[in-house]
Amino acid sequence: MLFIFVFNLLFAIILFITQPKENEANRWMITFAMSGGIGALSEALLTDIIPGVQRFDIENASHILFLAHIYLQFLGEVISPYAILMYSIVYSQIVKGKRKKALAYVLSLPMVFMIFFTDFHPDIDINFRILLIWSAPYFLIASFIMFCTWRDEINVYQREQKFRVFIVLVPAWLGVFIFNYVLRAIDSQTELFRIVPMFFFGAYIFFIGYIFLNGAFGIKVKVEQQQILDKSIQIMNGGTAVLNHTIKNEISKIKFFFNIAQNSIEKRDLDEAEKAIDSVFSAIEGIDNMVDRIRAKTEEIVLKETNVEMINLITDCVRGVEKIFNARGIKIKTEFKVDTILYGDPILLKEVVNNILNNAMEAIVVTEGLIHIQMFKMKNGGISIEITDNGVGISKEELNRIMEPYFSTKKNIKNHGLGLSFCYKTVRAHDGELSVHSEVGKGTSMIIKLPKSRIISTKISS
Repeated sequence: MLFIFVFNLLFAIILFITQPKENEANRWMITFAMSGGIGALSEALLTDIIPGVQRFDIENASHILFLAHIYLQFLGEVISPYAILMYSIVYSQIVKGKRKKALAYVLSLPMVFMIFFTDFHPDIDINFRILLIWSAPYFLIASFIMFCTWRDEINVYQREQKFRVFIVLVPAWLGVFIFNYVLRAIDSQTELFRIVPMFFFGAYIFFIGYIFLNGAFGIKVKVEQQQILDKSIQIMNGGTAVLNHTIKNEISKIKFFFNIAQNSIEKRDLDEAEKAIDSVFSAIEGIDNMVDRIRAKTEEIVLKETNVEMINLITDCVRGVEKIFNARGIKIKTEFKVDTILYGDPILLKEVVNNILNNAMEAIVVTEGLIHIQMFKMKNGGISIEITDNGVGISKEELNRIMEPYFSTKKNIKNHGLGLSFCYKTVRAHDGELSVHSEVGKGTSMIIKLPKSRIISTKISS
């Protein structure tokens, strides 16, 4: 049992060192690893360490170690199911914010109640039948959540990652559940719980194999050539670069509306001038919001999530550019087949739509330009937002690199090639998928797919 403690401790240390502190899911995984480790340490104290100490006739040390065995076993048995369920909840993001915090407190109550169903002297005697009443739902619900999280993922790369996590964790903790909880509830004297290390050992084999070959739990040891997009995204200084790109887009709007305001004042049309100035303030506010939202000196875009009415968000984006587009002879048609409330960051999602609309405008060279925006429900319960233009289109060679940072199809030194890489990163942060379909001479479609896990409510739009 001692080697299980060492392996669990090593696993927890790896997660702690390699993962960012804000990764709450891995904090719960560390808790589970340590609870399994101290349970194994408790058994090792009883069978290996204490007998060794007794050979040296050190009574005080033996007594202290025996007390440690009692309390470590109790903590290991009651914390493991709790940590597993909390990990699955946080990892899947099915509960967020204050509800998640409240749920963490509520789910911890059975651990406290187990104190009254456990004899601690002269040796520990846990009532495994009572323990099974609440631990069984914890293990089984956690397993179901992990399965659904993998099954419902629409992003190919994240789906592969979630499958690896599922394969490493779920068989291991179900083995612990059966041999350490179910069988001991049936027969408290059974020794079959000693098979549990085999499940941990199997999990470690999968874990080590995955981190060397593909990566798991956000860890990757073997350096190999990956998808150009995901690799090159890392060189993007998310904060400064995206902010610069946002400012560039908004300054174009500010110049346009100031020209309208100037012409309106010359014509003494103060109402039109006031509307143009209001639009300028709106663009400045957009820049100000982005400054507040992007973390300086890091590559991370911080989501500030709330309920977002997607029709209103897209409509606001359209209204913000409508005059500029009309001046260029471009019409925008919207078609909302669903009315969706989504849990996400409204400012960043709006910036994604604005970037795509801006790219569409710059791609249209015909006199009768058209941009068609559709939003509909997908079969898997998520939503798809498709923005299609009748612009010049993108060649196959450029299409393969279109979302790389600093790559741009526009032959203009002021275009930094950051818009779509920002869109990609933001959609990925919302657990979604961004794809591009284009044909030279016919136009381009940008498709944003957001998963069911993000949907608060959906109804057919009238």
